[in-house]
Amino acid sequence: MNRRRFLASIPLALLYANAGDVLAQVPPAKGLRAVADSKAFRFGSAIDLQDINDPIASGIYTDNVNSITPRNELKWNATEKRPGVFSFKNADLMVAFARKNNMRVYGHTLIWYRVPEWVSEITDAKTIQATMNCHIKQVVTRYKNSIDAWDVVNEPLEYDAPDLRNCVFRRLLGDDYIRMSFDMAHQANPGATLVLNETHLEKKSDVFELKRARILKIVEDLVARKTPIGAVGLQAHFRPGLDRIDPEGMGRFCAALKDMGVGVFITELDASCHFLNRDKGFTPASYGGIFSDVITVAAERGDLKGVTVWGMSEKYAEADEKAAGPDAACTKRVNLYDENNTPRSAVDGIRRAIEAM
Repeated sequence: MNRRRFLASIPLALLYANAGDVLAQVPPAKGLRAVADSKAFRFGSAIDLQDINDPIASGIYTDNVNSITPRNELKWNATEKRPGVFSFKNADLMVAFARKNNMRVYGHTLIWYRVPEWVSEITDAKTIQATMNCHIKQVVTRYKNSIDAWDVVNEPLEYDAPDLRNCVFRRLLGDDYIRMSFDMAHQANPGATLVLNETHLEKKSDVFELKRARILKIVEDLVARKTPIGAVGLQAHFRPGLDRIDPEGMGRFCAALKDMGVGVFITELDASCHFLNRDKGFTPASYGGIFSDVITVAAERGDLKGVTVWGMSEKYAEADEKAAGPDAACTKRVNLYDENNTPRSAVDGIRRAIEAM
């Protein structure tokens, strides 16, 4: 009897039953959390309040990450909209979600140029210093037993220039506001890892090389003054077709930090498809290479303390205003799962990088 006749002689029910047995024997793919946990490695994601209330969205987080970064709930505009009036309801919900699911929490952020209007209207050094100290003390102390790492100063440099940003803190306190911020955070929680978070430190261009040099000088000065800085955060927002990873420049940067006893975090890893029309050779599989390469360089050349992606699924993300217009290639930034909650190549890229550690 040939194969076709043999199969035809077998009842369909039996075929389906056997197929079910075979499928049942195939183990499901491990989420990234299992891989990270097996390496005792911190892998996290930014998370929004609505994600913890959606069973599918929250399931993606619990399957994949062992750390979360509240995207907005710990920023000054959320915690202290009015002078001395603090609100922690939403941040508390995030921390409770993390505790329930045995996750760590990464705090974002304490001192940033985007502040409530009442802060930006302060005009004297004594008041701004007291305001900073009050804010940092209240926020960090509240989560002393829940949040073990903080972006203390976020984006101190201009976005596309190696110059210190002219924010209200620098205008009134000078460059020393960075050191003050770290000292205040350390006083509130001596056990926390304190991070200086910045953009474009992974990318290739003369301007970004100058940004790396400027950050290294800032860190060198902080270390010399025994300021408690534990790491530099590399945001890692990539724009394929516009940005290129600079393995050599980024590697030298991470190695220089390591030599000073300072680690690195990858803090906001994601990608964009806004400029894909500039790179005809780019494919969906290319995202995996980007995500993998930046983690690998940081792990091999620096003291990599953890990786955070800036969202898990595009299905639950807000539209990206920069992607608007008739020529836009996308409407949202690229995360690990697409609009159908289907894994992108970035998942395998991250998996490869973590497994290689």
